[in-house]
Amino acid sequence: MTTEMLLAALIGGAIGLAELVARYRDKPLSALLSPGGLLFVLVNAGASVVALIAVIAAGWTFGLPADTPPSSIMAVRVIAAGIGSAAVLRMSFGPAQSRAAGTGPVSLLNGILRIADGELERKRALSRLSHNDLSGLSFERDHAALAELCCHLMREFDLSEAQRLGGLAAELSHRDDLTDADKLDCWGLELTRLVGERALRQAARRLRDRPRDEPRPAAPE
Repeated sequence: MTTEMLLAALIGGAIGLAELVARYRDKPLSALLSPGGLLFVLVNAGASVVALIAVIAAGWTFGLPADTPPSSIMAVRVIAAGIGSAAVLRMSFGPAQSRAAGTGPVSLLNGILRIADGELERKRALSRLSHNDLSGLSFERDHAALAELCCHLMREFDLSEAQRLGGLAAELSHRDDLTDADKLDCWGLELTRLVGERALRQAARRLRDRPRDEPRPAAPE
């Protein structure tokens, strides 16, 4: 029974880990080792163990024939508990006609993810502000090229992310109470969240190495 519980916990924990890696693509290890990340994985693993205990107590065989070997039945129970618990944890309930966010087990996971979000954002900000990776660049001159380079480093780029970047660029451009260096720092923090510090550093280095008087391509006639 202990082995089966461990296997179910591994399945649930792996699902939680995969979600963390997909959510924090720039620093998956930091996300996993943060208190919020560890709690997220443990909740998923614990739910799988509880689900396995419930399945065994209920005597569910999931429609398998009576002559099925006990080891095969247990394997099916372990897999069902690991995957089923992940599905149950991500369920939400709400009125059919309401646009408000539903309530349910998913609220627990979202709360834990918000904790991890806050921890990772603080680490990103401290790391970004402690290094001057964007030295020699200007927000007014380089923010568009910097964002373009960073976005092309991503295999998939969400439309909502592009819209948010565009909105932030427009907002910063019209802020008269911020210096160009302040705007560049804010822009760098946002790009760091998307692609990570290393990618931003390489993109900035690429821009610095380019000649500033590089001619623009002529428009086709």
